[in-house]
Amino acid sequence: MINIREYELLTLETGAFKDIELDILKEALETWKLNPGKPYELIELRDGRTLAGYCLYYRSPNTEYTYDVHSFVVGRDYRSSAVGIRLLELLEEAILVKERYAVLRVETSRTKEASLGAEFFNTNGFQTIGHIPGFYELDNDYYIYVRAVSRAQKLAAEEAARKAAEGSGGPAGGASAGGDASAGGDASGTEGDAAGESST
Repeated sequence: MINIREYELLTLETGAFKDIELDILKEALETWKLNPGKPYELIELRDGRTLAGYCLYYRSPNTEYTYDVHSFVVGRDYRSSAVGIRLLELLEEAILVKERYAVLRVETSRTKEASLGAEFFNTNGFQTIGHIPGFYELDNDYYIYVRAVSRAQKLAAEEAARKAAEGSGGPAGGASAGGDASAGGDASGTEGDAAGESST
């Protein structure tokens, strides 16, 4: 049984979402709960049993390769960890299982992005294609970000990391902390290893 209240509470604690946005999120989560993958899919990261972050996304209507991020949330206690970065990696991996290439699109506010980290999306390979100053309120601008991903690009990055690791005589990326990653496209989800999580 999927409990969407956990996702709502994590979102609420960020302080970045307005009441109407929380209502819209609840509707989207209810839709995902009843019909995972139609249209919404969800990826989450946990620190043990504690939800650390999640991403709710869907294929953009009337497109073949564009995926929209509905909500990208990292818990307040995990902002200084690698949870946000790992969620992006899991999102890319989940989409590239289905597609050879795709475009990820994020529409967000300055307040929401600040809850992830300063210039989070630009720092992680996204390009700004839209910006409206003061759209939501003074000092809370509107942004649209995009990032192209492909299997070939991912394989090339993995190969470069492997060669770098061989050259340095150690594993790429250093040590990682344990945790659970779930891609909740279906009710059961898939569990794996989440790198870089830390409890505070």
